Amino acid sequence: MRDVTCMAALDTMPHLVARVRNLLGHGRRMTVTQRYTYVDQPPEVTTGLTLDTEARSGGIHESIRDDSHHLGVNLRPGLMSGFSLSAYASDGNRTEAEAWKRYHAAESISGDPLKRRRHMTRIDITGGLPGDGPARDDKLIISAWNDDGVCDERVVVFDGGPRDGRERAARWLWANTLGPAHREDREKAWDYGTVPDEDVKLWQVRADELLAAIADEGAN
Repeated sequence: MRDVTCMAALDTMPHLVARVRNLLGHGRRMTVTQRYTYVDQPPEVTTGLTLDTEARSGGIHESIRDDSHHLGVNLRPGLMSGFSLSAYASDGNRTEAEAWKRYHAAESISGDPLKRRRHMTRIDITGGLPGDGPARDDKLIISAWNDDGVCDERVVVFDGGPRDGRERAARWLWANTLGPAHREDREKAWDYGTVPDEDVKLWQVRADELLAAIADEGAN
């Protein structure tokens, strides 16, 4: 299934890692939002991120032991824009069934502090299946509760990819159609996936027409 919600556990980490690696394998730019769910404030948003291939292990580092599995991802630019997934048997995350039992047994962050969710990570993922190409709706949502019961939520969304000339052309046309004063806001709307689907399709058609005209011009 392209859309999956699961818990990070020793038996789910291999599948999750494979899908994250696939999502990161298309060379796309990313937008990452980060927030603490108990704080009523807008999330921090960082755009224009890419995998930091100059970091160790090419920006994706993995550690596997009998009782733990960790995946870390370094993005650039930005010091706090990366993300990670971890599962430790000692925290009660040996199996997904065990992790879900703990998840549902705990009260929400606004309840009794002694009963908050702790040491668990819920992942919502779209895309990344074997053989999948880059898709506009690909995304990754990581909700991780730490030792204090605080949830750090990170949402990772992807652009169309540097090799997707049609997507880049459609985005450029959409962003500039109302003039320079509106370009930045319209670029963000496109990157965040908030442009209506019918508008996206319209500008993709216009991008096709533009690219075809450029190709004809080059041929002549």
